[in-house]
Amino acid sequence: MRRIVAATDRRSERSAVFACQSVAIRGALCYNKLMKVAKDDSGITVEGSEYFSVADTLECGQMFRFAPRGGGYEVRSADKSCFLRQTESGVRIDTSDPDYFYGYFALDEDYGDYYERLHAFPELKEASEAGRGIRLLRQDPFEMIISFIISANNNIPRIKGIIERLAARAGRRTNGGYAFPTRDELLPLTQADYAALGAGYRDSYLYSAVRTVTEDFLNELKSLPTAEARKMLLTVKGVGPKVADCIVLFGLGRRDSFPVDTWMKKALGGGELDTPVKIHDFYMARYGDLAGLAQQYIFHYARNVVSAARND
Repeated sequence: MRRIVAATDRRSERSAVFACQSVAIRGALCYNKLMKVAKDDSGITVEGSEYFSVADTLECGQMFRFAPRGGGYEVRSADKSCFLRQTESGVRIDTSDPDYFYGYFALDEDYGDYYERLHAFPELKEASEAGRGIRLLRQDPFEMIISFIISANNNIPRIKGIIERLAARAGRRTNGGYAFPTRDELLPLTQADYAALGAGYRDSYLYSAVRTVTEDFLNELKSLPTAEARKMLLTVKGVGPKVADCIVLFGLGRRDSFPVDTWMKKALGGGELDTPVKIHDFYMARYGDLAGLAQQYIFHYARNVVSAARND
């Protein structure tokens, strides 16, 4: 197989994500490799945001329970919530659960190091520059399994609507909204209940998944190496390869995962890489333990830089 640079140089305009002209995206940024993070009773203050873009992180397909509000974003995860916004010096996260969101936004990880490692790949230079503020969220595995089953062959507004209706139907009222339902709270729902929420053909998948994904299932899943965890997820009705990769990456925090969706196929497909499996395997081998972050860089670049440039 030829090296990726040669492969991307051959792409058609439709597919050549990395061949587009450079776009000025850095602006005035903090160039400290590590951010300064301080927790207090009412939230978290982050000084330096070169490696933490609120919008890019939330709007990159990792999660669905967020909404723009008052110059920032309201975020819900499990039974917790926060409000975060970009500030002149960094990011402010207002929440009564600072320890949870410190972990959720991976504020103990050095994304400067991750960025530098991926930026070293010639074909990722522009994509990593554009997406350097993206962070991989550490999310609840059960919530991710249910959410990404809903996401299959769906669009973002509809996914968010179904999830919010599900939370209102079965979750607990909390902090001006609803917690994501636990397995115990979802067990009483019938397949018809999921259909009534607008889940469509996924109603049977959701009904089955709630019965399959027990506490023992999740404990075993968390204990497995990434490849084995992916195989285990594929035994859940409604979970295909792309959804399994999303759950492994966004629900188990395994960066050695590379979901291949429509954007990835358009950006990277062609020549010898003519199937999702080939794309997945090639880029997993190329980017290794940072494949998941590379995928987010490429996804963001394809959707927000290349696609936007074509529409101008």
